[in-house]
Amino acid sequence: MDAPSSRFTRRTSHLATAGALFCPLPIEGASALGFQKELKPRRTSIPREAYVNVRDTSGLLAAEVRAGDPSRTAALGDRVAVHYDVRWKNLTIGSSRVGAGVTGGTPYGFDVGRFGGPGGPFIQALDEGIVGMGVGGQRRLIVPPKYGYGNKQVQEIPPGSTLEVDLELLSIKTNPLQRKTSER
Repeated sequence: MDAPSSRFTRRTSHLATAGALFCPLPIEGASALGFQKELKPRRTSIPREAYVNVRDTSGLLAAEVRAGDPSRTAALGDRVAVHYDVRWKNLTIGSSRVGAGVTGGTPYGFDVGRFGGPGGPFIQALDEGIVGMGVGGQRRLIVPPKYGYGNKQVQEIPPGSTLEVDLELLSIKTNPLQRKTSER
């Protein structure tokens, strides 16, 4: 057998490929190659000072992430469709955005003002936090135990935990059972 030459062998070819895969180019190198992807944070960071008390609640705080249509706001008695993400200590516990396809999940619908009854939301914070929100808007809520799961353990969430909820109001419909006459 002849001694290996200085040109590429199968082994050096594999090592060069592995090196390129596991040692990606720095950002400057990627832009030099013509890549224009801008990296954005997944969640918007909101300073604590931006939160305000919701309506007449004690401790339920809300911050507007994106304002919605001011001419179409959610009120008591409306049927709403929302996307939500419930987090505890940066661990997503529940989300309506999980789903197959391009739609990004199934929206969650409930009647505003019906917490604890049929057609109402699963935690009181949704009921209180959606009022006054415009269609297309996004709001982040800091939910004390009183407006969350209280003293019950739910999944990984221990009793008495403060939650963080992101809401996006997708649509508002007048509840046909309440025979509300105003159109939105």
